[in-house]
Parts: sequence; structure tokens; C-alpha cells
Amino acid sequence: MEAHFETARRVPLIIGGWPDSDAREVRYAVKIPGGLSWLAFHDFNAEVKGLEEFPREDWPNVPIVHTAFQIMVGLGTYLALVSVWAIWVVFRRRSLFENRLLLLALALAAPMGFIAIEAGWTVTEVGRQPWTIYGILRTADAVTPMPGLIYPFLGFTLLYCLLGVIVGWLLYRQIIRSPRPDEWSRVYAPPGVSRA
Repeated sequence: MEAHFETARRVPLIIGGWPDSDAREVRYAVKIPGGLSWLAFHDFNAEVKGLEEFPREDWPNVPIVHTAFQIMVGLGTYLALVSVWAIWVVFRRRSLFENRLLLLALALAAPMGFIAIEAGWTVTEVGRQPWTIYGILRTADAVTPMPGLIYPFLGFTLLYCLLGVIVGWLLYRQIIRSPRPDEWSRVYAPPGVSRA
């Protein structure tokens, strides 16, 4: 996840960047000196094993795992900060609805939880390769050969696409095409009340 290639002491915490597995370095990253050593062992001078300690054929796809992990952590940090901001506004007895910048931050946060979950799932599934149970059972030995799996996969994909279109249409009807205040009583009058 950290794209740490060489065993060393006082290993920096890497934020962002793009791992180059052949050159064994992370380009364009922000590095916090001793950060990874402290996170792993609560000691800024602790030794952290690098990927070089393991056979190359057992390495995951480092760029994918690193990028997905960075997305997950970045979005989680954003969500936490927006939550603290909202709590602070409420604590100061201010209205959430009058703070346009906070409302924009909340609107941007809406899909981020889902994206963070998918990024975390990518880290889990790609990062643990080639092991189903580390050191005991390799993924290639755990997979049951099952011909024809493409058909249920395509069926479920089409079903979820159809459900997505239906949800989009319902949201359009309920939000974009909702009645104006002057139409409200005419459209939504209770039974027995004149709609005029």
C-alpha cells in the first residue's frame, strides 16, 4: 500500500505519487520523514521491511494498490474534516443551511463514501494477490474452475444498469420535475379537499 521497496530505518510516509516498480521508487510524492516507521512501530527510527524482502512474483500490482489506498485515505480524511466542520458549525449554534461553503462541501462528500469503499475493496483484492491465505494457499490453487461465468456476470451487470436508469428517472421526477409552491395544493391536496 505504501509502495515501500527497500528495507530501511526512518522510512518516510508517502503521500500521493506514482510507484515505478522497475526503478523501485515513487515519483512525484510528498514524503514525511520517519512517518511510516512511526505509523508501523510508534518509533521514528524503526526498520520497515520493503518489498525487496519478498519474491518479485509475489508482489501485488504496486501502482494499483498504492493509488487505490491513497484514494481511500484521502477521501476518508476529507469526510472526517467535513464532519468536524459541520459539528463545529452546529456547536456554535449556527444554521447549517446558511453556510453555502459547508453545503457545497457536504454535496461533494455525498459520493465519496462509496468511492472510498470501492477503493478499499480494490486494495484488499489486488493487494493480497497471489495469496488467498498468506503463505498457505495461493489464489491460483483456490479458484474453482467454472465455465460460463460470463453469462451471470453480464446478466447482473445489465440488471444493475437498468436499476440505475430507473433510479435516475425517479430522482428526476421527484427533484427536477417537482411541483412549484403555487402548484403544490393543486397536485397534492389531501382526499376530500378541493383541488381548485
